[in-house]
Amino acid sequence: MNRTEVLNAISKAIMANKNDKPLRVGISGITSSGKTTLANELSKQLGKMGVPVIQARMDDFHNPKSVRYQRGRESAEGYYLDAYDHQSLLNKLLIPLGPNGNRQYSVKSLDLSSDQYVDSAIETAKENSLLLIDGTFLFKDDLRKELDFMIYVQTDIDIALERGSLREQHALGGLERAKSIFIERYHAASRMYLDEHEPAKYADMILVNNDLDHPELIVNNRK
Repeated sequence: MNRTEVLNAISKAIMANKNDKPLRVGISGITSSGKTTLANELSKQLGKMGVPVIQARMDDFHNPKSVRYQRGRESAEGYYLDAYDHQSLLNKLLIPLGPNGNRQYSVKSLDLSSDQYVDSAIETAKENSLLLIDGTFLFKDDLRKELDFMIYVQTDIDIALERGSLREQHALGGLERAKSIFIERYHAASRMYLDEHEPAKYADMILVNNDLDHPELIVNNRK
């Protein structure tokens, strides 16, 4: 299948789960696996189908530096355990859009550039809206239970390393420095996530994303 065909298949599966309540779709995968790219593609495609899409990123629910770097700037354990503010993500976004929520949500709690908490605008979701949220650790147990449909982006770690370090080389001080940080912090933490939570096991669909033009789609009949 080419990428267009895969996107069509994923969109069709998502729409099969739609009803008159907001649907919370989560996309997870190791750092630089292609989660945000997939979320952007699906947002555009579902929007063309007339679906009111709310797009959010787990990266907008970070903890401040004082928390996320408390074990060291390059600590894998620190990234895995301290980077994200789960409670804000649950309270501001996932629970309000859940079956018993009031549909009053925010898509951001912390501005990374200023390292300051923000009073993000509270919006009201339409009853037939669809949330698309991506994040590396999004299928941790406490977050996973607040998602209705899950997609795991499976990319070999060496391929994700090349993609990520190329993308972040200017921000992280050069290509070799970027590779080192990915290996020692981001992907070491990703391995912890895979070992402890086995995120692919819980996904409704798995996108094998090594070949961007011809990814493989696996339907996981977990239910």
